[in-house]
Amino acid sequence: MDSEIPIPQGLSSEACIGVAVVLSAIGFCGFTFNLLVLIIIISDSHHLWTPVNVILWNLALGDFLVALLGNPLALVSAIKGGWYWSHSTCLWYAWIMSTLGFASIGNLTMMALERYLFVVRPMLSVSIKTAMALSGVVWVYAVSLSLPPFFGWGSYGYEPGNVSCSVSWEVHNPATHSDTYIAFIFLFAMIVPVILISASYFGIISTLKKVKKRTGGTRRREVKVTKIVALMIIAFLVAWTPYAILALAAQYFYFQPSALVGVLPSLLAKSSICYNPIIYAGLNAQFSQSVKKMLGIKEVRGSRSKGAVSSQTTGIVLTTRIERN
Repeated sequence: MDSEIPIPQGLSSEACIGVAVVLSAIGFCGFTFNLLVLIIIISDSHHLWTPVNVILWNLALGDFLVALLGNPLALVSAIKGGWYWSHSTCLWYAWIMSTLGFASIGNLTMMALERYLFVVRPMLSVSIKTAMALSGVVWVYAVSLSLPPFFGWGSYGYEPGNVSCSVSWEVHNPATHSDTYIAFIFLFAMIVPVILISASYFGIISTLKKVKKRTGGTRRREVKVTKIVALMIIAFLVAWTPYAILALAAQYFYFQPSALVGVLPSLLAKSSICYNPIIYAGLNAQFSQSVKKMLGIKEVRGSRSKGAVSSQTTGIVLTTRIERN
């Protein structure tokens, strides 16, 4: 890997303060919410350890590691006004964050495929054991995409704004063939996953239209989970697409953004670690029930009303039997 990577222009002191505030919020939300997801799924594994939740757990683990390992380094750098750590730390930071980012899109793709098989090909639906194997495949996929710069294909370096590190999108070095490496990761970390996700949901939507009259509590719950997964995927793509566009513009069109313009897509991409736990925990009724159970929150009026109706019904039945006798 090229060790002489130029240090980009830094941010103004005011911009650094703003970036530090945003990174603090992202780090707090990403750490707290993803840790909560990890704990909840494990603590209530009897109800929540399903194939889709196995992959979700893997996704939450990756996002939690971003908040734990990556966010503090970028936050300190923003506070100090520029990358505060050594060059070798920059390279390792870039590799770890890239690996975790590739793992996120890999996990979301696996969740889309799991939903496709469950809805469209139920006889081939993924088991828990298979979901665990697929989670392992995701990490192999992520490392395969992130390792080449350590072997001379592509390079890692400082991002615009100089508060974090990533793939050197703007470096045009014939020795490292940066252009082909960036094309490689754009193809396999963006285009192929988006095609697989789109094809999966096209099949899911087509199937649901045909069976929309079908009822059943379990079926309705799984359809809702499918919609939640779709929302998580959309949120991820919204967060990462501006960053991908900026990277392609820098590499292939020699676009040189200012420090502030360059750092904004990076912050948006980093914020993706906050969305998934909020979407899944907030919209999934079964997950919400597990959270209430762990926190010791009892069911309120709805459950009491059902209990009252049940008691009244039982009383009527007993009274009728007594009168008949």
